[in-house]
Amino acid sequence: MAKSSSFNCDGGHREREPSTARKPHSARPIVNEKFSDFAPAIAELRQEAGQDRRNIVRANMLLTETESARFWPLYDEYRVERQKIGDRRVRLITDFLAQQNSMSEDEARALANEDFAIQKDTSELKAKWYAKMTKVLSDRTIARFFHIDEKLDAAADIALAANIPLIH
Repeated sequence: MAKSSSFNCDGGHREREPSTARKPHSARPIVNEKFSDFAPAIAELRQEAGQDRRNIVRANMLLTETESARFWPLYDEYRVERQKIGDRRVRLITDFLAQQNSMSEDEARALANEDFAIQKDTSELKAKWYAKMTKVLSDRTIARFFHIDEKLDAAADIALAANIPLIH
């Protein structure tokens, strides 16, 4: 997991299933233009890390066959929505890296506000999906999932923090 988490901003990827694999349409590229050469590598790392994440969740959820049938379609939908926020985070990080040595006050403010918005949107998304998932699975089961999800997010955040320099 560690080798593939350096650009894994949300720790996940879009599953390649017909119903959930659609790429969100966005006018803005996912990475800053200065890093466009790295976009394919970033996408590949995120995909690999997403599969690792799925395997870790699978190994730790301890679901029955019936629970699995209910859980995995919801998980896939949740990850698609998390991917959209992850795309914003990749853009934020690459914008920061592109401007780190020449950032204006306005640019710093805009990046900070986007970071806060990403954190807020992630929290709201988790609450939305907790409510949706607990309609078909127990609160304890879904709490376990979000506990695992938080740990995986923390691992990705540590890898990012170790590799992203401070603003100059």
